[in-house]
Amino acid sequence: MMRFELGLEKPDPRRARTSAFTIALSYTAVGLIPLSPYILFADIPTAQVASVIVTLLALVIFGYVKGRLTGIHPVRGALQTILVGGLAATAAFLLDKVIS
Repeated sequence: MMRFELGLEKPDPRRARTSAFTIALSYTAVGLIPLSPYILFADIPTAQVASVIVTLLALVIFGYVKGRLTGIHPVRGALQTILVGGLAATAAFLLDKVIS
């Protein structure tokens, strides 16, 4: 299926460690985007608003780039990424409110 439907080759098992390290580094770097306002601002409400703005901006940029790389219209890619990322962030926020 990977080769015929998606045009992908079977991954090389010797690259597993490199791939795992790359993914871990990427998650850490991208995870700092919404957390950076909490590091920079002492006031929590200000940091929260800044975090939402920075996160939405990052989602727009990532979605636009995704659209350019995948062949869909970049604005559509940006809107899709904002929608999915926004829903995920909202779900995480509400789950935190329920648990806390």
